[in-house]
Amino acid sequence: MAFRENVFNSAKILLCGFGIIATFYMVTELTCFTSTLKYHSNNVKYPEEIWLRTSRSLLQNMALLTLFIIQHSLFASQKIKEAFNDNGLQVIFRSVYVIATSGILLYLMKHWKTTHDVVLWQFNLDYRPFFWIYASIHVVAWVTIYVGNICCDVTELLGMKQVYYSIVNLPDPNSRKSVQLQRLNSHMRHPSFLAFVLIFWMYPIMSLDRLLLATIMTGYMYIAWNTDGSDYHYHKYQYDRKHHELDYLQKYNQ
Repeated sequence: MAFRENVFNSAKILLCGFGIIATFYMVTELTCFTSTLKYHSNNVKYPEEIWLRTSRSLLQNMALLTLFIIQHSLFASQKIKEAFNDNGLQVIFRSVYVIATSGILLYLMKHWKTTHDVVLWQFNLDYRPFFWIYASIHVVAWVTIYVGNICCDVTELLGMKQVYYSIVNLPDPNSRKSVQLQRLNSHMRHPSFLAFVLIFWMYPIMSLDRLLLATIMTGYMYIAWNTDGSDYHYHKYQYDRKHHELDYLQKYNQ
């Protein structure tokens, strides 16, 4: 019995570790994919060839985005979570979730087709003010995303805490959180909606594939992140509470 438990714990640790590595690698690739400029030399001479190639690329890109949305929506559904719970696998749900999400996103980025033959707008970043505006927006947005996820209990988000708690025989870490926080997490699993919108849309070269990516992902995030008034009041209460605590500590130290 002890041997089986040790094997199962080892498997959970390996799965969790693989999920963490895959997530960090995916986030690095995603940062480069969404924020690095991609230049394209147009060798097509005839407009009909341009539109044919562009249409094929957009169709492939839409299929990739659909695959990601389906995977992301399925894992966020209550039925999938209940299936893991019914089979006693709730401990590794987050690890499986982040591995699947990382795999889909890496596949999407690898097979994404650029369509710079048709460009809606293009800014010359050789003009230094444009470059610094672009760079500042993307750096601040990504820092906001990274810091926001760290503040939202990143160990639980990646599945590390669930695995550790199960090994040391502690209850599910989510059970220690307030009902209001659990409700907020179910409506918005990770923060930075505005930061992602800025990254998608504040881009110097708005080609059709970039427009497709920005439109679909913005719409999907708007629909999927369904926070309401109760979530807002809870978040505001916690913010005001932390602000008063820090203000009190500052005055006390003086």
